[in-house]
Amino acid sequence: MSNRFLGITFAGGGNRAFYQYGFMRVRHDLWKHVGAVASCSAGACVATFILSERGEETSAFWKQRRSHVTKNFEWGNLLRGRKLTPHAPVYRDTLLFAYREGGLERIQKQPFPIYILAAELPPALPASLATLLGMTAYSVEKTFKKAMLHPSWGKYLGFKDAAFDARECETPEELTALVMASSSTPPFTPLGEFGRKKLLDGGLVDNVPAFLLDDAPIEKHLVMLTRPYPNQLLGRRGNRLYLAPSGPTPVTRWDYTRPDLVDETIEMGAREAELYKTELDEFLNC
Repeated sequence: MSNRFLGITFAGGGNRAFYQYGFMRVRHDLWKHVGAVASCSAGACVATFILSERGEETSAFWKQRRSHVTKNFEWGNLLRGRKLTPHAPVYRDTLLFAYREGGLERIQKQPFPIYILAAELPPALPASLATLLGMTAYSVEKTFKKAMLHPSWGKYLGFKDAAFDARECETPEELTALVMASSSTPPFTPLGEFGRKKLLDGGLVDNVPAFLLDDAPIEKHLVMLTRPYPNQLLGRRGNRLYLAPSGPTPVTRWDYTRPDLVDETIEMGAREAELYKTELDEFLNC
C-alpha cells in the first residue's frame, strides 16, 4: 500500500462544516496518508483553513470581523436598497486572512490535489433564473429526500460540475474567489465567478463530492459529512467510509450571530473523533 493511500472528502454544510475542523484537529495524523482531497462549499473553506496552518488565528479574526452582526437577515434593508444579509463580506475577508501570511503557499506545497467543486450554470438560462431554479431545487430535494447522500436534481436541470485544484491558485484573492464560488448561495453569498465562468454552490451538483476522487490514486476514502444521516447510509461502503455527526450540530448553516455555537460545533467534532476512533482505525488498517 502506498504511503498516501487515503482520500478525504469534506462535504459542504455552512457553519456545520466546523464539525470537520474539530474532528481533523484531533485526527491530524491522517494527513500524512492523504493522497487527494475533494471538497465543496464550507467544506472547501475548512479544508483550506486546515492546510493553510492558520486555523486558530483565522478563527479569532472571524469572531472579531463578525462582532457587529446581530441579525442574519436585515429585512429593513429592502427599503434602503442594501443587502439583506451580512455574510458575504465577513466570509470573504476571513478567507483572505487565512490565505495571507504564508497560508496560500502552504496550500500550494501540499503533495496532493485539493479539489474544490462549484456548479456551472446551464448555458441556456440567464444567471438570475438559473440561480432561482438551482437553489429552489436544492432546497426541495433536501426536504423530500432527507436520507439523500448525493443529490441529483441540479444535474437534471443542467448544472455541471466545475472542479479546480486549490494549489493552482496564484494569489490569496484567487483562492478566495474559488471558495466563494463553491459557496455561492444567494442571498447569503453572491453569484460566484472563477475561471471566466459564473458559478454557484457546488452542492447543486453534489454536496458530498466524493466522485471527484473516483480516479485518484487512492485505496481508501474517508467521507466527512456535516449533518446526521440514517445509520444504513453510514459506515463502510466499498472503499469509502462515511462518518457523520451523531446528532445535529450546535450551530446552523448560516448563523453568524452566535460564534459560541461555532466553538461548540468544533468541540463536538473533536469529541466524535474519539467516538469514531476504533471504526476509523480499523478501516485504515484492514
